[in-house]
Amino acid sequence: MQSFDELYAQLLNWHRAKHQFAGDNTPSLASEQFLAQLTKQILLPVTEHFGTLTVTYGFTGSALSRYIQRLSPAGTAPGLDQHACCELNSRNSLICERQGAACDFIVQGYEQRMHLIAQFICQQLSFDKLYFYGRDRPIHISVSDEPLRHFQVMQQSANDRRYPGKKAFGDSAIALAKEL
Repeated sequence: MQSFDELYAQLLNWHRAKHQFAGDNTPSLASEQFLAQLTKQILLPVTEHFGTLTVTYGFTGSALSRYIQRLSPAGTAPGLDQHACCELNSRNSLICERQGAACDFIVQGYEQRMHLIAQFICQQLSFDKLYFYGRDRPIHISVSDEPLRHFQVMQQSANDRRYPGKKAFGDSAIALAKEL
C-alpha cells in the first residue's frame, strides 16, 4: 500500500513526467490543507481497497498553471477544476473560486475497469466532484469544505472533444455510477 507521504508527493510532482517545468510548485498553507484532505479522504482509501495508483494530473500552483496554459491548455479548465486549490493568480485572485483540491489518477491493474473505482468512491467516500471519462481513462476527483457529491459522466465527440453527459448528485450519484 502507498503511504500518505508517497501519495502527497505524487500530487505535487506529477508534472515532472509530462512537462519540462523548472519553476516552483510549492502549495500555500491553505492549499496544503486541502491536498492533505484529498490524500486522506480519497487516495489512501482507494489504494487500501484497490492497490497502487498513479496521479496523472495533480496540484498546479500559479507558476505551473501559467506554464500549462501557455504550452498545452487543451482539456484544462483552471477556473473550474480545483487543481489549483487555493492558489492566487497574478492579479491576486483565486485561480479557482471553488477552492478544495483535485487530481486525476489511474489505478494499476484497473486500467480498463476504472468504473469500479468510480463506483467505490460514490458509494464509500466523501467527495466534491468526480468526472468519469471512461473505463480506460483516469478519474478526476476533488474534495472541498462543502462536498457536492457531484458525479459527471463525460462524453467524447467524433472529433475528440469532451463534453458533459449525464450527471447526478448525492445518492443519485451512486445509482448513476452503477450504470457504467
